Amino acid sequence: MADNSNTTAASPALPAGHVDTHKWWRYKNLRTLNLLLIIPLLSIFSQGFDGSMMNGLQAVSQWQTYFGTPTGAALGLFNAAYPLGGVLGVFFIPTISDLWGRRMGLALGAAISVLGGILQASAADLAMFIVARLLLGGGCVITAGVGAPLITEIAHPHQRTTATALFLTSYALGSIVAAWSTFGTFRIENSAAWRIPSGLQAFPSVIQLLGIWWVPESPRWLISKGRCEEAWKMIYTYHSENVETDELAIFEYKEILGAVANLEPASANRSLKQNFQHLTLFIKTPGNRKRTAILIWAAICSQMSGNAFVSYYLSPILKSVGLTTDLQQTLINATGQMLSWFSALYFATLPAKLGRRTLFLWSLVFIWICDICITIGSALFEKYDNRAAGYVVVVFLYLFSPAYNFGFNGNLGLYVPEILPFEMRTTGLAVFYFTQFCFNILSSFTTPIGLETLTWKFYIIYVAWVVVEFVVIYFLFPETKGPSLEDIAVLFDGPDRRELESGKNASEVKIEPRPESVSEVEKV
Repeated sequence: MADNSNTTAASPALPAGHVDTHKWWRYKNLRTLNLLLIIPLLSIFSQGFDGSMMNGLQAVSQWQTYFGTPTGAALGLFNAAYPLGGVLGVFFIPTISDLWGRRMGLALGAAISVLGGILQASAADLAMFIVARLLLGGGCVITAGVGAPLITEIAHPHQRTTATALFLTSYALGSIVAAWSTFGTFRIENSAAWRIPSGLQAFPSVIQLLGIWWVPESPRWLISKGRCEEAWKMIYTYHSENVETDELAIFEYKEILGAVANLEPASANRSLKQNFQHLTLFIKTPGNRKRTAILIWAAICSQMSGNAFVSYYLSPILKSVGLTTDLQQTLINATGQMLSWFSALYFATLPAKLGRRTLFLWSLVFIWICDICITIGSALFEKYDNRAAGYVVVVFLYLFSPAYNFGFNGNLGLYVPEILPFEMRTTGLAVFYFTQFCFNILSSFTTPIGLETLTWKFYIIYVAWVVVEFVVIYFLFPETKGPSLEDIAVLFDGPDRRELESGKNASEVKIEPRPESVSEVEKV
């Protein structure tokens, strides 16, 4: 059985610092930092928007008429184009973010998403619509793959857990905007009924493209490039309100030096070819093999727990239980997404209190119950035309998103980047998103076919599969609640992780040549 303890061997306690993060709004620089975090927090907005928009558009008569009422494999192709673009985009995440920096990587992904949104809104035919979705998928996965590490690496250490957990909540926010935009435009008697929501998908990317230049760069990336002075300034400016003698700021800076500068100094200069070669790092040690297994399994669970038919195929499911009008379907989609977002925001505060592994396991229990009830209700409605059973299906479709969000929204967005050390973080996220989007394609393409041929029996597959997910997570996933970002690595690599290649302790690290003001940190 995996070691699931809540503490890390030989992990020093994180100093409190003089900033009271419980009242962060009273501190000018920390307040500014937390507001600026909204820019990278929007990185996953497009993914949530996409699923909800495609749900809504399938209930819009103008969209159905314009594209010839796609069903089965044709409908699967519409939805699968977005994750296919994501699969292509993941290969650029490590090179862009490690070579050019987190900010530049996010800006490039946002620019691609803006182009995709423009093309999607102006699509003249099926081919143009699919190309636009490919671009949107590629751009969004780049912003997601860069945005998560950026938040993890610049957030105040005492707020990192909640800040990173909030990352995936913008998925639900995107779902709300998409759902209400399709609800508000479905009555329009021309193609604007679907072109307006299609164009809105790019709006958050526009905000990111304009606002990212005010967000501070990751101090870990700066140190990896030898820009120690800038890294130290970022830390003491935003994490200790310009107090250079702050105990927490000094501790954080030394930890990063030990974990980044002496561990793999060339990691920030890898080419695309070298990043492919860098993948061998993921299987070299037992700790890294465990990380890789967790990344892949977490990605599979995030896509194969039944959320595919709720995210992309709500309209066919509602039709199968007798809810067939545009008004009914778009209203259920819109109100359901609001419940999803509110639950995601609250659940993002739980990892710091309850632990990551606990949330994963209980989330799967709740998902399993929802899958069973949706299956039974759909079967009863089909066999006996039982209206009450149909309403039960609608209720548990509403409850599915909170059940999923409990462990696989904010908690997942936190767990994946924090189990990866700096030198593996962006490449590891690329592995995660590659796996996630591959299974997204699989579920997006097969779900409409399964619903068409097997009807309610298709849901039984998910009922059984969620049990398998639970067992694997129970034995494989360690608890990471408690340690600092750098010290989580000890859970996977053992106490030797704290010994640098030079044999020095992290607190004794010095880099030559060192900027004078940074060198003063060692004297404190």
